Amino acid sequence: MKKYIQKSKNNGNGATGFTLIEMMVSVSLFAVVVSVALGAFLNVNTIQKKAISLRKVNDNLNYAVETMMREIRTGTSYCATACSSPDSFNFTDVAGGAIVYQLNNGAIERSDDGGATFFSLTSPEVKVNKLLFILLKSWRSDFQPMLTIIVSGSAGERKTKTTINLQVTVSQRALGN
Repeated sequence: MKKYIQKSKNNGNGATGFTLIEMMVSVSLFAVVVSVALGAFLNVNTIQKKAISLRKVNDNLNYAVETMMREIRTGTSYCATACSSPDSFNFTDVAGGAIVYQLNNGAIERSDDGGATFFSLTSPEVKVNKLLFILLKSWRSDFQPMLTIIVSGSAGERKTKTTINLQVTVSQRALGN
């Protein structure tokens, strides 16, 4: 082994080492490997950010829609005070309170005092692009009113922006209100 180490390259004047060409090839090869690895790392980082934004928008919209559905299902007097726009909906909850849901500045808001004060159901990180309520009533007293809720929301920026669209239909449990 010692003989092998001692027998390194000799350029004729007693100096040993690598030639300029060998150094350039090895540095170039190293640079290519590092740039490929860095590109893969950045790609994984972008994918992780997109997954996080998907999770945020999914969790927020699911929470807001489930909260609305749970209350609307047991509520009565849908749009009793006239729904002023397709992005707001009011009804009376099971306890007799006047509940209002609306879209305001990219957030789904809820009021339990008839619309005097609102609080947000969605996180500031999530922008709700669309909230639409479509109410189907009937002239028959034995028909349950049905409400279709359409929601679209997004989270993230540029390359990591994720948008989710949801549509659900809720029918009232009590007949004819």
